[in-house]
Amino acid sequence: MSLIREKILEAIEKLKDEELEGVLAYIKLIQEPEEIEPTQEEKEAIKQGREDFQKGDFIIWKGC
Repeated sequence: MSLIREKILEAIEKLKDEELEGVLAYIKLIQEPEEIEPTQEEKEAIKQGREDFQKGDFIIWKGC
């Protein structure tokens, strides 16, 4: 068993039943992500973002 799997299982053992519901929902989500169609507003924002990027109008974020 991998180390990450062992750590996950140890963490799960410490959770309360009501907390496990959220974990199970997340596991289902990442195993079978549902297709979500963006709204018209989101589509327009994506288009604008791509146009801005092509023009070089963006900021590089320096994360942690």
